[in-house]
Amino acid sequence: MTPFSVSDATQLVRKNLDELDPNGSIMYNDQGGSADQYNDNSSMNDLIERLMPEAINAVNMAAPVALLEGTDVKSSATYAAVTGDAKVLKISFASDQHYMRLVAFRAADSDIVVTDTIAEASPEGRKQHNNYIRGTADRPRLVLEQGSQDGSPSFRYYSFASNTASPTSSDIATFIILKEVRYRDTNYGYTAATTNPAVPARYDSCQRLRQNYADYITARVMETYNDARAQAYIQRALSFPAI
Repeated sequence: MTPFSVSDATQLVRKNLDELDPNGSIMYNDQGGSADQYNDNSSMNDLIERLMPEAINAVNMAAPVALLEGTDVKSSATYAAVTGDAKVLKISFASDQHYMRLVAFRAADSDIVVTDTIAEASPEGRKQHNNYIRGTADRPRLVLEQGSQDGSPSFRYYSFASNTASPTSSDIATFIILKEVRYRDTNYGYTAATTNPAVPARYDSCQRLRQNYADYITARVMETYNDARAQAYIQRALSFPAI
């Protein structure tokens, strides 16, 4: 993941506001004509920082998977063959991984990269119980098990080309996920500022989506101030760069 600093986000959002009106960002800080008296400038910066995790998560969930970065969790997962069917892989996490979205999964015996999960209770998920139509090494499926939406989900992979009675991380070529970020939570993608000005507070993000994050934050700031033009920035935030 790429660090996205709070200071960079603040500059981008203020630039967006200034594009609407000359000195537009200042207008949002002025109550009764005295930004200094009401400390509105600091409040504006604080609002932007508070909205950053919401924006990053929302844009990451909506973006095409080809634009996403992620975290390699291959070594932190636990693997086991399903009882009675050594071609099916059970995947679980021993600790909270703050899982939000799959970026890429590929078994070592397959050339196919899986970028989306299937709900266990969906029609496609139920098909995986049928040995004749379920996923195979050249047409794999990754099922997200029901009830495991706590940030440390469980998966089933269908399926290996041959039996793998005791699978390990060496049987997995790629396993990358996108994690949730939370406001000032160092366990959730936040890095606090240091005394070195060159290392400001920052959040994990995807490099190519920075402008989308800024546009989403801009929309939320405008909504906070009851500005009806916020919808235009929501639309901008969900218009993604060409792949």
